[in-house]
Amino acid sequence: MGFRRKQIAGLTLVAATVALATSLVNLTALVRFSVGETESRARLLAETLRHQASRVIRQNDSAELRSALTWDPALSNYAEGIVGYSATTMYVAVTDRDGFALVHSNPLELGDKLTPAPSLESFVAKNPLAQLWELRQGHNVLEVAMPFDDGDGEPFGVVRVAISTLFLKEEIWSVVTQNVLLATSAVVAAFFVSLFFANWLWAPIELLRRELGRFQPVDGEPPLDLQSEADVSRVAEFFASMSQRLDDQRSVRENDASWLSTMLGGLSDAVLVFSNEGCVLSLNERAAELLGLGRDEIQGKLFAEFFPEEHPVAEIVKTALERDEPVGPVDKTIANGKRPVVYALSAQVLRDESGVSGVMVSARDKEKLLRLGSQLSYAQKLAALGKLTSGVAHEIKNPLNAMVIHVALLRERLRWASPETQSSLDTLEKEIRRLDRVIQGFLRFTRPEDLQLTSVPLRELLDEVERLVSAEAKASGIEIETAVAEELPPVHGDRELLQQVFLNLVQNAEEAMPRGGRLRVEASRTEDGVEIVVADSGVGIEPEMLEKIFDLYVTTKKKGSGIGLSMVYRIVQLHGGEITVESEKGNGTRFTIHLPEMRA
Repeated sequence: MGFRRKQIAGLTLVAATVALATSLVNLTALVRFSVGETESRARLLAETLRHQASRVIRQNDSAELRSALTWDPALSNYAEGIVGYSATTMYVAVTDRDGFALVHSNPLELGDKLTPAPSLESFVAKNPLAQLWELRQGHNVLEVAMPFDDGDGEPFGVVRVAISTLFLKEEIWSVVTQNVLLATSAVVAAFFVSLFFANWLWAPIELLRRELGRFQPVDGEPPLDLQSEADVSRVAEFFASMSQRLDDQRSVRENDASWLSTMLGGLSDAVLVFSNEGCVLSLNERAAELLGLGRDEIQGKLFAEFFPEEHPVAEIVKTALERDEPVGPVDKTIANGKRPVVYALSAQVLRDESGVSGVMVSARDKEKLLRLGSQLSYAQKLAALGKLTSGVAHEIKNPLNAMVIHVALLRERLRWASPETQSSLDTLEKEIRRLDRVIQGFLRFTRPEDLQLTSVPLRELLDEVERLVSAEAKASGIEIETAVAEELPPVHGDRELLQQVFLNLVQNAEEAMPRGGRLRVEASRTEDGVEIVVADSGVGIEPEMLEKIFDLYVTTKKKGSGIGLSMVYRIVQLHGGEITVESEKGNGTRFTIHLPEMRA
């Protein structure tokens, strides 16, 4: 093999080795991240299902726990719907201590004994390459198991979330394929780059060979024509070494920057990569938003130039480097010039051949996780309310129709009665029909497309609500105060549903003041809408009930249905508004509703 061909082969081999090594590092990092994400999702699902099972246990006697768990509709609906949340989840189940399925995402598996599967946690602890090898061995099931007790501290059962390695393989395989294509492209590119560098290097060497041809070789030695490696060893080795070293460094940096930027850009979490000296080597857009800076402002610079040592990110980087081990997740509040947000911070120590090379920090928005759980819970409430409303509408519709007919008969018989009597009949018929519309409103709870949106003048609506409750309030010794702004803009909404909201809140306030008190209704204009406040001086709400006061079937009344405030919350939500509650036991309750202003 000629000298020039050896140059090409050598450069290509070095570049290919670097490309393959970089791709391997990229692959292991991505596999570790994907498997870790799968475990996090599985644990979140298991924890949520265990919470639902604990709720059922608290609501039932110990002798009926098995049947209560099996026939609880919310728990069954959640188990059946939870599989669609994660592409890698095979099934979820709640079993007793003997392994028999009390709840299962596949109803056909109820009552069957489930064989325990290997732990997903042990799979996560393995080397990423070992994980890939196991995924290639065929279909297997890995499991996250969370035991729970019967409420008295005695073990009762286990929540199981089963992960299919086949599904996990499909999720990871696209990443592996991209990695292989990247490595192949890098090898091909390395060949052409090597060919170019060989030609480029050979030109001055050819010139040097022609010049060396003027010199006479030492006795017994061949001419110095640079046709062999022996002729140029002292010169060529130096230049080849320097050229190869620069080429290797350039290739490594370009490849590292490329795959790191691609990987970080697609993550939903904020991710930053630090050097040992605290320099920000790379970060994604979400990390820049977390810090309140542009990526170009901080990338390649020391973190300490922008933030103090007490900053949560700086602290977790320092802790990871001192311990030389992963840290977190730990909850930290970070304010970037906007409102403070709670993040789950984690730090992973990065290593290369020389040891610790840096730290990778990830930050996950805790509010997003809570919203996900809230959405799942709300879906259960909608399903339960849908079943309820179909039965309620059937049972109440017929009596309401009979009442309307008899009111009409009374009107006929009392057509010569006094105007006061006729007014009472008018009010009675109007309220019966309003009750009918309320029943229909229950049915519309899960069908927002049925809203009858019009321009609703709030002053007129609030006056009507006050008129409806004033007699009952006066009889109960309750003083009603109103403070409605003069220039109050109309809102775009369903008048009947909004009346139901305010009437429900006012009636709840009256019921909270059995010995009389003061009820205040305020309405004022804000920058982007209207704010309505309903406040009472009643008994207040217990702190443990305050967080779930809008949950379906949650009530503070002995004979309450637990539907009213849930309907209020849903109606306000359908109108694009927000509702909040403040209360202190013994010092009354304050509901604040914000509705967007009607746009022209």
